[in-house]
Amino acid sequence: MVSIPRMIQRSSQWYADDLAIVFENKRFTFRETNARVNRLANGLSTLGLKKGDRIASMMNNCHQRVEIELALCKKGFVGVNLNARNSEQECSYIIKHSEAKALIFAEEFREIVQKIRKDIPSVRNIIFLSPKDDNEYEDRLKKSSASEPQDELADDDLLALAYTSGTTGKPKGVRLTHKCRHAMVMNMLMERDIREGDVMVHVGPMSHATGTYVLPHYLKGATNIIRSHFDPEEFLATVEKERATTVMMVPTMVIRLLSCDVTKYNLKSLRKIMYGAAPMPVERLKEAIQVFGNIFSQGYGLTEAPMTVATLKERDHFVTGAEELTRRLGSVGRPYINVNVKIADEDGKELPAGEVGEILVKSDHLMAGYWKDPEATQEVLKGGWLYTGDVGKFDDKGFLYIVDRKKDMLISGGYNIYPKEVEDAIYKHSAVKEVTVIGIPDPEWGESVKAVVVLKEGTKATQEDIISICRDQLAGYKKPRSVEFVPELPKNPYGKIEKKLLREKYSRAT
Repeated sequence: MVSIPRMIQRSSQWYADDLAIVFENKRFTFRETNARVNRLANGLSTLGLKKGDRIASMMNNCHQRVEIELALCKKGFVGVNLNARNSEQECSYIIKHSEAKALIFAEEFREIVQKIRKDIPSVRNIIFLSPKDDNEYEDRLKKSSASEPQDELADDDLLALAYTSGTTGKPKGVRLTHKCRHAMVMNMLMERDIREGDVMVHVGPMSHATGTYVLPHYLKGATNIIRSHFDPEEFLATVEKERATTVMMVPTMVIRLLSCDVTKYNLKSLRKIMYGAAPMPVERLKEAIQVFGNIFSQGYGLTEAPMTVATLKERDHFVTGAEELTRRLGSVGRPYINVNVKIADEDGKELPAGEVGEILVKSDHLMAGYWKDPEATQEVLKGGWLYTGDVGKFDDKGFLYIVDRKKDMLISGGYNIYPKEVEDAIYKHSAVKEVTVIGIPDPEWGESVKAVVVLKEGTKATQEDIISICRDQLAGYKKPRSVEFVPELPKNPYGKIEKKLLREKYSRAT
């Protein structure tokens, strides 16, 4: 197969004078980007770093994030991208656990780096970057050669350590190889309709889902527009100004867009809104389709199987019509062509369509295992299959439905209850903006169902309103026994709701 470094080099030749990256007031062609990438790769080598060494980066979204990813790939270094919203303790743990030899950080993280410096002894080189031109990062580029690196890389060489969000404990380092990234990129190019001339806007953390779309767009000669943060109005203005075609969002971002007056902007260029990384409430998705049109597609994946497990394409987003079609909005679509997915029972035996079990995945884009954690690796990688921990089912047309996470299932009075089913029912209340459902200790039933609800601005609802709408749609044992109204739900740096924190909070209150 053609190596990723070779593909990067080739795209930089084919699209040399086209626009590759836009960040704030800076615009770089493919030729300029490739030169900067090569200078960074060669400059890091002069520090004594060698293939396989881990290099951590700590920064908000910026053009340097792209340069770092491509440079490390070309030299065989291993990227460790820290989410900009990680806590001081999380940053320290990840850098130390990965045994990173170097750290590249942005100005806004200077204080954190100073605090954790003594706790990350493996780091021998620290490179500072800032919006100004006179910083260590730029100095290293100026002093280094722009010649193309000629390093020999193998398919099983490590490309990145991607750390999980750590919602159930310490983050795990997911070992992603060049083979894994190559398979993931090929899956995206095959199934995500990425075109020459596309313009993608990155508004989520590039250390997570949206960042995986940079490389396939780069290889296709498309433009990557990078925003340091997400502001709904600024995003819409960017789409109009840059004639953007594509964006990747987590569901909470899509929900925030629904509060905007989109008629103020010319959004005719926008042809694809991809969403994922967390469950999308069906009722909010229907609203979004009414506002933006049928331009939505979903991607399902995990850190251990990045981004390309299944996709629900635009053509399968039915808002009206037969129930067989409209129910697909609650699915994550069909598996990618080069990905095997099955639903299995506790013994790993495949279950037929319609039956609920654990989702198992087999593909070339699976992780090689967890970093320094063979026991955890053996728990989830068995016989070439990744045991995802997600519970789901197939319908008879091959559409995959996520029922819930195994760890989120609660048992009340001996009945298994999947919170997502209850959440979907509650989202049908017109006043509900966001909701999450958890189990809390109950002296009689073992666990009871609790709903934590955020209401839309200017609306009202009572506990009985929420319980009543569930009573109309669900078996009696599934309806919430209590409802808490809150101004917002706690989320981790990746936009996922922190159910663990809520369980701890409300368990103490019982």
